[in-house]
Amino acid sequence: MTRSTRFALLATTVALLPLQAAARETVTLWFWGASPEYREALETTLVQPFHDAQDTYDLVIEYKNDVDNDVRVSVMAGEGPDIVYTSGPSWVSPLAKAGKLADLSDYAEKFGWNDRIVAPSMQACTQQGGLYCMTPSLVSDGMFYNAKVLEENGWEVPKTGAELEEIMKAAQEKGMYASAVGNNGWQPINENYSSTFINQFVPPAELEKMLTGEASFDSPEMLAAMEELNRYYKAGYLGGDDYFSLNFDSSISALAEEKTPFFFAPSFAFQWAMSYFTGDKADDIGWAAFPQLSDAVAYPNYSVGAAFALSVNANSDVIDGAAEVLDMIMSKRFAADIATVWPGYWSIPLQDFPTDPEATGVVKAYFDAATAVSGAVADGRFGYKVQTFFPAKTTDVLVKDVEAMWLDKETPEEVVATTAKTFDRELKRGLVQQIPAQQ
Repeated sequence: MTRSTRFALLATTVALLPLQAAARETVTLWFWGASPEYREALETTLVQPFHDAQDTYDLVIEYKNDVDNDVRVSVMAGEGPDIVYTSGPSWVSPLAKAGKLADLSDYAEKFGWNDRIVAPSMQACTQQGGLYCMTPSLVSDGMFYNAKVLEENGWEVPKTGAELEEIMKAAQEKGMYASAVGNNGWQPINENYSSTFINQFVPPAELEKMLTGEASFDSPEMLAAMEELNRYYKAGYLGGDDYFSLNFDSSISALAEEKTPFFFAPSFAFQWAMSYFTGDKADDIGWAAFPQLSDAVAYPNYSVGAAFALSVNANSDVIDGAAEVLDMIMSKRFAADIATVWPGYWSIPLQDFPTDPEATGVVKAYFDAATAVSGAVADGRFGYKVQTFFPAKTTDVLVKDVEAMWLDKETPEEVVATTAKTFDRELKRGLVQQIPAQQ
């Protein structure tokens, strides 16, 4: 080959290089060990659409059964995934304080998140002087019910504690669960009931003061909440004798099989309903705010929180790409697409939550619930879910000590006193996040 020929071939190769697709950079997200069906749902509603929307990044999701621990250990060591999964804003605080997460404030401005997402959700992630997470799952403590069971027994959807208790007693007399709930395999389920009762007895404005250190958790309202929660457990209203053998999956199965009129659970439990409320049972499921237990708190009271939070690793080499993934997740398109296959879990806290007039069954019930909750939050009518707004060790008290109370190893007074002392210690250590303000 002559020198001129080699030069011509080299020139042709260089000229063609811009036409070749540039290599994409990888953005990694570690997620919990979802079922194959839900993994496929994320592939079709998030991973592939993200790939198609731009030509710079690829999103790769790794599924880990112990994701909370894996993320915490790796990120604190300066490693780990680009997008950081945690079980909520309370778990974000230690990582943010340690400087392990990227401040997303500029991205919020760039993408218009403040105009798209309800303010309390943005405020929940504003910590240590910056925005350190996004919450793609707005949830509320509430009450699932079987509409067919209620109708056949002449029962209305209860709105007061008296109405609820009347139905639960009648259900027990029929050999049914008063409510099918339980914590088998996951003790933190207890938090849902601590949260429900606290928000039923402590007015939102007062709870806000407690969470900002302006008022003590050692209060008559907190004691009333723990006493009533203890009474519900002892009366068998929480799964009867099967609380420690039931879980969310078996509980919602019992609801579908008409073994109970109620399943007390946060709205994200719609994701389990898809397997059981099918065929002629599809329209039997409903969800409502928890009935009013105290005159101090108006009905309906939506104690809201986040099932999980997503942050960006400060040591990531693709922070821009990770932020673009978060932007796609926090969108109406993703919210609507994922709802048809995975309702409940991905309830994006949008100011204008999407609807689907053609939805039926579980998906329709989910859209109705999500619209009600997001509307209440946008209007400033909300309470504070423990798992989201209470710091980690205080949350542990309302999981473990509450169970000890049920088993007569602690008194309601002791649980309240321990909650107050634990919160005060975390507040002094700067581990309490910014609390969304009541309007």
